[in-house]
Amino acid sequence: MPQFHDPSQLRPLADAAELIRLRWAAVAGQLAAVGVTAAAGKHREALGLLVVVLIGAASNLVAARRKAPAPQPFLIALIGLDVLLLSAMLVLTGGALSPLIPLYVVYPVLGAILLQPGMAWANFALVMAAHASLLVFAPWGGQLAKAQAPVAGHVWGLFATLGVASPFLVTTLLRTRQALSSADRRLARARANQEQTARLTSLATLAAGAAHELATPLGTIAVVAGELARREGDPQVAQDGALIGAEVARCRRVLHELAADAGEGAGEQRKPVPIGDIIDLALDGYGDEIVVEMSDELAEQPWTVPPRLVAQALRRLLGNAHHASPPGATVSLRVTCTDEILRLEVADHGHGMSPEVLARATEPFFTTRQHGVGMGLGLWFVRSVAEHLGGKLSLTSVQGQGSTAVLTLPSVSPTSSSPPG
Repeated sequence: MPQFHDPSQLRPLADAAELIRLRWAAVAGQLAAVGVTAAAGKHREALGLLVVVLIGAASNLVAARRKAPAPQPFLIALIGLDVLLLSAMLVLTGGALSPLIPLYVVYPVLGAILLQPGMAWANFALVMAAHASLLVFAPWGGQLAKAQAPVAGHVWGLFATLGVASPFLVTTLLRTRQALSSADRRLARARANQEQTARLTSLATLAAGAAHELATPLGTIAVVAGELARREGDPQVAQDGALIGAEVARCRRVLHELAADAGEGAGEQRKPVPIGDIIDLALDGYGDEIVVEMSDELAEQPWTVPPRLVAQALRRLLGNAHHASPPGATVSLRVTCTDEILRLEVADHGHGMSPEVLARATEPFFTTRQHGVGMGLGLWFVRSVAEHLGGKLSLTSVQGQGSTAVLTLPSVSPTSSSPPG
């Protein structure tokens, strides 16, 4: 029997409502069979068929009254009942010699469409057992012994065909469902990435426009503030000028960070660069507060990534860790490489994050910092870069002990070189 690694993720090609509609169609066909049997003068058989049809219709009315989604046991119970009702109809229309025998193939197909793999194969076994009972175990199986050899061979051939063809049908349908489920998940991820990219593009456009429009007035304000700060004889004016200059510098820094978090360097091409060079780019401007653990051999190893983009993402992690750490505490950066995966681990000694904050940490514009300090885009940007390069960002935190961020990156990513998102 074929194995399916994640059966719970199979895409449902139909639901209980569709099964109920199919059963109403079957009831209509069975009523037609009752009419034909009665017209042929077989009133006893027609009465038996009518009872079978009424049982099927009553069960369908009960199923239709359900409000909640149908669980798997409920679905297999309905299909199993239909298999038994079909067997009863076959008993009344000739047993093993009934012309309706090929209808058995419908139920393995329905099981493969509606049920999870284990249930689908159990349903197939039920169908084969019901068919075998007509041939061997039931009293009407004796009709087969009285039949001529060609007829008996034909009936056994139908049984063998059902036993051979049904597994192929079940396997094909289950594999199709699995492929569709995988495609659905990839499509959902692509749509999420597209939404993030659109948000990122809008933010980058906003940052570029703001930087362009504000560059001239900020420059003018900075010049005037510098003149005021150097004015002698009025300490208060000089102090105000210094304050204005500091605030202008802060505005420029916010614009720079906004542009960086919005994807500056996102279009950078991948190229082999020594890992040590990437780390040096990320550490630019930091001092002894960052403790790096990396072997000399690993530092010389080339890695195929957009170096500036990766350094920018790593710098965001280091900045967050440094901000979360108490004054004088160090932040550790541990660089390792296993199985063609580069692992960058950044750990701080801050207060840590609560489970609620940790769950939302990578959401865009989510921040626990004071108003005006940070925009809540850093971790989102790092996660976007990681996913863009085929890697992953994972966060762990223990309140009172600190947090750890792990950025894993493959050397060559199968994704395109579009902006991260």
